[in-house]
Amino acid sequence: MIRKRFLWIELFLFVFAAAVIGRLFYWQVIKYESFVVAAKSQTEDTVFISAERGKILSSDGSILVSNQKAYLLYAVIPEFKKLKKDNQTYEDLSKENAQKIAAILLEEKLVGVQGEDLEKINRDTLRESLKETIIFQLKQPNLVWVPLAKKVSEETKQKIEGLKIKGIGFQDDTKRFYPEGGIGANLFGFVAKDEAGNDKGYAGLEGYYDDKLKGKSGRLIQEVDSLGRPILIGSSVGSNASNGANLLTTIDRTVQYTVERKLQEGVKRYGAKAGAIIVMDPATGGVLASSSYPTFNLLDSTSSKPETYRNLGISEVYEPGSIFKSITSSVGLDSKAIDTRTACPCTGPLNIAGYEVQTSNNKYYPNSTIAEILQHSDNIGAAFVAQRVGINKFLKYVQDFGFGEITGVDLQGEEAGIIKERKNWGEIDLATAAFGQGLSVTALQMVSALSSIANDGALMKPYVVKKIESQSKTINISPTKVRQVIQPPTAEVVKQLLLGAVENGEAKRIIPHGYRVAGKTGTAQVPIAGHYSTKTTASFVGFGPVESPRFAMIVVLFEPSASIWASETSEPLFFEITKELYPYWGIPVHQ
Repeated sequence: MIRKRFLWIELFLFVFAAAVIGRLFYWQVIKYESFVVAAKSQTEDTVFISAERGKILSSDGSILVSNQKAYLLYAVIPEFKKLKKDNQTYEDLSKENAQKIAAILLEEKLVGVQGEDLEKINRDTLRESLKETIIFQLKQPNLVWVPLAKKVSEETKQKIEGLKIKGIGFQDDTKRFYPEGGIGANLFGFVAKDEAGNDKGYAGLEGYYDDKLKGKSGRLIQEVDSLGRPILIGSSVGSNASNGANLLTTIDRTVQYTVERKLQEGVKRYGAKAGAIIVMDPATGGVLASSSYPTFNLLDSTSSKPETYRNLGISEVYEPGSIFKSITSSVGLDSKAIDTRTACPCTGPLNIAGYEVQTSNNKYYPNSTIAEILQHSDNIGAAFVAQRVGINKFLKYVQDFGFGEITGVDLQGEEAGIIKERKNWGEIDLATAAFGQGLSVTALQMVSALSSIANDGALMKPYVVKKIESQSKTINISPTKVRQVIQPPTAEVVKQLLLGAVENGEAKRIIPHGYRVAGKTGTAQVPIAGHYSTKTTASFVGFGPVESPRFAMIVVLFEPSASIWASETSEPLFFEITKELYPYWGIPVHQ
């Protein structure tokens, strides 16, 4: 009996020992990794070291976009609750302090907003919105720490600290700084938070070069005590942050400022819905300036409407109208379909495939040469030239000039325009395309194409950044020739023809004496629901001086109301800007 009891005891001890060994095996072998992670979470703290976003510089190295110190405003709710007075609800406490903070944040929101844009802002509505956002965050259930506002300036931080609200604190951050104010908003783009709460570039250069500009964050893993404080003699490992690359651009800040100022004045003066201007160096394809209006507030992009983020020079697709006659004349001459002596025999409207093609003013000029066709902006003459070329050859030249595909410019948001496939072209499509109807372009495509004429027929790829300089390496970006579109002798003839179109055209009285600029106007009706409306897109594209082109520029005004004609809107604006560029660059004026 006693021996039986010992057997039971031995069996119990054996089972107990097996259970203990099994449990130890489970903890020390099977669950080893998870316990190591748990231990590290209690004894180690990971601190992320943010990388500084790269700068954007003008062609002379001046800073266009940089960084400045900013702060994340937050609340520690248990500490904030200690402010609650007797008989005061937490909701009343939140409203009272949110009102004070919102009033200060409103002041920062309005920095950089001027003129009409400032008048459009309802301060009470904006203040109430800021207040409600803060209240919402303060009332988050089961949270200890909540963010209240991002990218707060040093001045605003000091004002909020002056309120002495318990539980309100600040965490170091950075935000974009613009030494030139709001200049170049649609060119630069902006930085905002992505879905994960990280800074991300959107639109323009910020969007296109986000991977280069943002750099790489570092991290520091350090030992901490039971209260989470770093142990000074403890070990620490990690990696350093790698700051973002700096971008040296082709942008001339003086030209950019001039273009921005003149475009805003022009849009308002001529009652246009919107406008865009691009200035290029024809020899390299470098963009010297790019402006779009309406624009947005660089200092607070979230307060602007999303549609204002678009750079209309690269993203707005429109029918070019008569400026396309510069392309048609180049095609006709280069293909040998016509020469400068060829006369258009047309005496009135053309009947093509059941359609009647007319001139814009119902005036006709029999036996016009290509020079006279351009000076009169003659639709019939342009259609005659295209018919002599033929659909296949005409379409091939149009594509070679870069229409129907993106230019590849290093800006986010570029559109390709619309050129129909060959199978959809008929004789009437050829005739209307000759004077810029039935196909769509962007302002950048149009000024790039005209730049190729200025550059002896060589099409260059437009670009904005000429050097990317990071901590590890420097990348130089050289001008890129896309293709030879027309032969140099043809380009020289077209230069003189376009010079004559300006000096003998509709607006010859407004041309400053001695400014030898080649160019062409375009007044294109806006297509709506399958027909053309009375609204227009008025544009002027040109380059100068014609002997040795220093710049090519396009001015586009969308739906001007003061006058529908480009000769009375975009062309005068073009020459207002030209009168400032010539002395700035020291271009001599012919006497």
